[in-house]
Amino acid sequence: MKPDLRDYIPSVGLGLTQILGYGSLMYAYAVLLPRMADHLDLSLSTVFGILSLGLLFGGLVSPVAGMLVDRFGGRWVMTLGSIGAGLALMSLSQVSGKFGLFLAILLAEGAGMFVLYNVAFAAIMRIESRVPAARAISIIALFGGVASTIFWPLTLSLANAFGWQSTWITLGLMVLLICTPLHFVLLGGPQKGPEAITAPLNQDWPELQGAVRQKAMLWMILSFVFSGYVMGAVMTLWVSNVQTLGHTAATAAFAGAVIGPFKTVGRGFEMLVSRNLYPLVTYAMSLGLMMAGFILLLGFGASFIGLLCAAALYGMGDGIKTIARGTLPLALFGQQGYGARLGWMSFVQMAVNASAPFTFAYLAEQFGGWWSFAAMAACLCFALATYFLIPDPRRNRHVAA
Repeated sequence: MKPDLRDYIPSVGLGLTQILGYGSLMYAYAVLLPRMADHLDLSLSTVFGILSLGLLFGGLVSPVAGMLVDRFGGRWVMTLGSIGAGLALMSLSQVSGKFGLFLAILLAEGAGMFVLYNVAFAAIMRIESRVPAARAISIIALFGGVASTIFWPLTLSLANAFGWQSTWITLGLMVLLICTPLHFVLLGGPQKGPEAITAPLNQDWPELQGAVRQKAMLWMILSFVFSGYVMGAVMTLWVSNVQTLGHTAATAAFAGAVIGPFKTVGRGFEMLVSRNLYPLVTYAMSLGLMMAGFILLLGFGASFIGLLCAAALYGMGDGIKTIARGTLPLALFGQQGYGARLGWMSFVQMAVNASAPFTFAYLAEQFGGWWSFAAMAACLCFALATYFLIPDPRRNRHVAA
């Protein structure tokens, strides 16, 4: 049977919670951490180094969250996670030094691993639904794409009007009062049985087995690591890096806000063509668009139009990549153990990518924002190189299940 509108409610609702989750647990740092650094008399590299440690801790927690969803479903995992995330965000308003900042960010990023994309993708996979899994993932990611559009200017406005302490309290309350009930209600439906979980996702997408499966996992994770290294840096350093190119903070925030709508444009395009495109193709498209954005940024980022066009291209690529991050492991390795697999992949990525804010903040301090962006572009080159080493099951059906 074809899905009706009611079947899409869980995906749409989870997409709304991703707007709040990424807006408060990721994008808000770009605006608020520099202000906190000034107030606490800390350097920019110190506060972003603390954030890096928080991201590393989140990576350690991620496999646990994935395994819990595989075993129990996403309802209680995401409900309790949103409570923890909301309280942790509010605690950021009370920090008075390095140790307090470290502890609050540690709690926020740990709780975030129970409510952000990987867990949301795994949770929607467990629900008995007529909506195809890849389509449900695309819908969740489609909504999450506007997080930067909403939260960079919103956070900047709140901070200018009320200060960074009140802003963190407001963000925490939003997560508590909106995400918690949505997670509890939306994920309470029937869960898939063992037979549905072990069934092939798509008859035209054979799963890899044996040694080639391990090879695919290795190169896919490496490619995700390199491209994710860039994403973490852009989310936290876009505003401050763009300012060093000669723009004001308001202009940098506005250009950053452009990224979000074009993430949605990219994801909307992916949804239109996803029935005809294999996830390896969409992932290649995403890397190409992100690389084009950085080339434009490095060449013409000092101009307002060049900055906006670069943000648009990068946003489209990053938007499509988020979907590929969920659908490519499904296509290559199947549904069984999907949550735990995403969790372990997230652990590896975040263990490496946790250093991104500190690394690129240090480069920006020492050499300027342009060179920080140039280093991000180099990471994308490595992501493209490792992408081409991922085996395609459609061309290797003799080694696929």
